Amino acid sequence: MNEKPLLLLVEDDESFARRLKKNLEMDDFSVEIALGGEAALKRLSNGYFDLVITDVKMPDLNGLEVIKIIRKGERAGLDEDIPIVVLTSINSVDTAVNAMKLGAADYITKESERPEIVLRLKKVLDQNRLLNENRYLKDQLDKKNEFSEFIGESESIARIKSELARMASQEVSVLLTGETGVGKELVARAIHRLGRDSDAPFIDVNCAALPDDNLLQSELFGHEKGAFTGATDQRKGKFELAGKGSIFLDEISELSRASQGKILKLIENRTFMRLGGAKEIRVLCRFIFATNKDLGEEVRSGRFREDLYYRVNVYPIHIPPLRERRQDIPLLARFFIHFFCKKYNKPLKQLEQSALELLMSYVWLGNVRELRNIIERLVIKTYSPIISSKDVEGCGMGVLPGAGSTVLLPPRGVKLDDLEKDLTRQALVRSDWNQKKASDLLGISVDRMNSRVKKYGFTHPGWRKHKPE
Repeated sequence: MNEKPLLLLVEDDESFARRLKKNLEMDDFSVEIALGGEAALKRLSNGYFDLVITDVKMPDLNGLEVIKIIRKGERAGLDEDIPIVVLTSINSVDTAVNAMKLGAADYITKESERPEIVLRLKKVLDQNRLLNENRYLKDQLDKKNEFSEFIGESESIARIKSELARMASQEVSVLLTGETGVGKELVARAIHRLGRDSDAPFIDVNCAALPDDNLLQSELFGHEKGAFTGATDQRKGKFELAGKGSIFLDEISELSRASQGKILKLIENRTFMRLGGAKEIRVLCRFIFATNKDLGEEVRSGRFREDLYYRVNVYPIHIPPLRERRQDIPLLARFFIHFFCKKYNKPLKQLEQSALELLMSYVWLGNVRELRNIIERLVIKTYSPIISSKDVEGCGMGVLPGAGSTVLLPPRGVKLDDLEKDLTRQALVRSDWNQKKASDLLGISVDRMNSRVKKYGFTHPGWRKHKPE
């Protein structure tokens, strides 16, 4: 163990408690004494402990009552999962067995030799650590089940999947860029699953969700008791919890300059200290970063450190917005329909062609996340086995937001040339690359369409025999 386990010894016999405390501290345990059940519950409500050792027979609140209160969480601040070992006399084994039925992990007798006591306490601590790891991994698996794969067959998604297959086993830092909702976390989880330590934890941190430096740094690095106001106990940070797994720092551009400096030092030295601590802790995890901003522009504006930028931007992967890979929309829509029909115990539904066309023509400023939300709403609200265009319109998608607008201007604006290029490509795709039909869709002449094809360098295999003039 990297640190001495902190034990709370609950015992009303003070002289015996002090002898046992002294013996345990000789074997690298830290021990606090609570003289009675009520004193123990008060201490447990206000501090962190790795394990509780409690006597059974005590005048104010006996050990069995203490176990019941802890396991049921009947007092604020109690950790219901803390391991408990019962301390009893050699003639009270039946009582100890009853205590284990209430949730105690083991029992030791007061007559036991020190080596046996130490061995059994360490065994309980090891079992609890494994249990906590399994709980965390199960939580991560539950999150992964919803999106077990990064969905898409477009050229851009195929390229990303190919990149992931090539680099995921290498322990290189990755920077994921793209608009909000494109699926950066999905890609981060895919990188982790394809890595060498896929069974280790995947820890995700939204840097924008904790704008206060103390809170953010406490979340990432952990803190010692008393490190700042409100730090009533020791806490391990995300880098420490990640172990040999992966840590995903989303919205890295939102870090303050002070936090950026600490992250830079951690990346360079592969060590850190908890807030208020003096002990260096080794970093073993892989770094995956993400941002929806242009980090190069953030550096030029002085909002992001240039030295950190070069450390973060080792292997960049850009995830394009959904409007640039519309051919993935049918596949994504069917995936979400299947998932939500199963989730809400509904018969599998189908998309009417006209409904699919509405989905294909929508702007999707919220990208895949917005599509997911719309499909979930459709599955819940639609009683028919067929989802129609009217059903889609009922979700507010028949007319784009911004009454009367043909195209919705994104919050950050758009380059008109990019918009024209995108609409020209969409018209060609929808018309099966027939320029006459595409020009009709855009309300322009064939000559103007032909000039745009040349301007943007569009090509298609079907044009080899009948190359447009």
